[in-house]
Amino acid sequence: MKRMVTLSLGVLVTFALVAGAYADQGQAGSGGASGPGTGKKTESPSQAAPGPIISPKTAGHVETIEGELLRIDKDIYVVKDVSGKEVSLVVDKDTKTEGNIAAHDQIIAQATAMKKEHTQKGKWHADSIKKR
Repeated sequence: MKRMVTLSLGVLVTFALVAGAYADQGQAGSGGASGPGTGKKTESPSQAAPGPIISPKTAGHVETIEGELLRIDKDIYVVKDVSGKEVSLVVDKDTKTEGNIAAHDQIIAQATAMKKEHTQKGKWHADSIKKR
């Protein structure tokens, strides 16, 4: 009987030590501490990012939009982004442009989402546009 109690306590102590060592490893993605100031690195997702988000949930959201400038309709630049979606960029006197930009150029634009109902249609205000 004494031998059984001693063996059981030994097993419990072993489990406690293993659980403590496992918790100290910080197992990223399982709620362990990670990030700046903890000494542990945050893991990045294993899949590639899909391309720029072109329909945020709120106005004022800033994105980088890359793609081919399909056409220019007055103050609207229509861009086919890297995911194949058409995005409308409103260009005005506040838009910073670098170089002569024409249809079929590959461009990079910093853009701010306008009103929520516009972003669902892919309408953005171009803060800056340059050739890629």
